[in-house]
Amino acid sequence: MHKPVLITGKQTTFREDLVQEFLNRSIPVYLTVEDRESDVPQELDSRITPCTWARRSVLSTRSLLLKVEREVEGFDRAVVLCGPEGINSPVHQTESAVIEERIDFSIKGYLFVIREILSSFMRRGGGDLTVIWFDGGSEVLPPFDASLSGAVQSLVRSLLVYYESEPVTIRGLQAAGGEPREVAHWALEMIVDRADRSAGRWQKHGQRSGLLPFRKG
Repeated sequence: MHKPVLITGKQTTFREDLVQEFLNRSIPVYLTVEDRESDVPQELDSRITPCTWARRSVLSTRSLLLKVEREVEGFDRAVVLCGPEGINSPVHQTESAVIEERIDFSIKGYLFVIREILSSFMRRGGGDLTVIWFDGGSEVLPPFDASLSGAVQSLVRSLLVYYESEPVTIRGLQAAGGEPREVAHWALEMIVDRADRSAGRWQKHGQRSGLLPFRKG
């Protein structure tokens, strides 16, 4: 039987499709939901274990990883989903409080969970982390989401370099278009079927060869 995968990050239709792709391969899923009972689906596949997670909370993030470590023997695979926050206004019309709140909710949340996942893998001597950016096909992202996209990509590229010699596998996947189900199927193939080839890369959906692995200078 396959070991479960932790899928966390942004809650979208794409995430639902990705979860289904893992289930189609008989891979159980530990799935984060926002820290509210209303976010837990009423009818849930028995192969999905919901885990409440408050993205802005360090304690909640640590509790999440402790739960997964405790319940999944040999936990070694996680997927973090990132995407636009939906702030479509021009910068000069976006309230400072909104910017501060969304940065707190998005960038801080991604950093918290990636940090705890990598800490878990390092303690256990290995693991596989995938960070996915899916923006739904926007030709030009609004200013805030463009900043967020750049931050996520820069973070992953930095991780590829800084963890190159560590016993963890890291990959970044990006899709700027395509049907969510199609992109989810592609992502599953990168994570499972082409794990070795996609490791250490930032790979774009529809890009035949991908980027070369990052190397320290």
